[in-house]
Amino acid sequence: MSKHNIVKATFALLDDNGDLIKDATKGLSTDGIYVADHQGEGFSQINVSAIEAAGTPGWGNGQIKRTAYGKSMPTLALTALDLDFKINQMLKGFTQNTNTGAWVRQLPKPHVAMIAESQSLDGDISIYECFNNIEFIEEASNNSTDTNSEADYSTTLAGTVLAPLKSDIFLAANGTQQPYVIAKSTDTGFDLAKLYAEVFGGYVLKSSTNTNSGTTSGTTQG
Repeated sequence: MSKHNIVKATFALLDDNGDLIKDATKGLSTDGIYVADHQGEGFSQINVSAIEAAGTPGWGNGQIKRTAYGKSMPTLALTALDLDFKINQMLKGFTQNTNTGAWVRQLPKPHVAMIAESQSLDGDISIYECFNNIEFIEEASNNSTDTNSEADYSTTLAGTVLAPLKSDIFLAANGTQQPYVIAKSTDTGFDLAKLYAEVFGGYVLKSSTNTNSGTTSGTTQG
């Protein structure tokens, strides 16, 4: 089906076991997740590439008898409008220097989980593209002088999607694990709370009529 618009992007940091980090200092918030949807903040582009690649045909008797498919290796290209500075640094794995307060690159990269929500053309159906283990980089920082027009720079992040951190999530019907899942809110069996728990390392999505932070109607995050 066709889709349009970015409703919101939601992020979390996970530990090496794939569990949600619920801490305002070590994680993205006290409940672990961050919805990039505050004043002046949001995403203008969330592009996913290399979900699949064309297979290699196997020939026999002058015919294609089978096709060999490589692994799924998704990558992400994100463009953000006024993404919170601290959140941006933490998504990249930068840490704050205790002497100057400056943020400095540190390896290994953190495990970032993300759900990108878009919608159907009529706006009645939500589409969720989900990733459990992303490593983000901000390759460049561009600056231009203001003239009679303001010269703005939007944050651009590139993400490499790694295998999920737990062995029992993101499973296909035959039990094979994949790095990417996509969900539609009107599908039979769809459960947003279970989806959030799986993607975000045990996060509990509470039922409520409160829709603060731009959450899906009928739920709230926290």
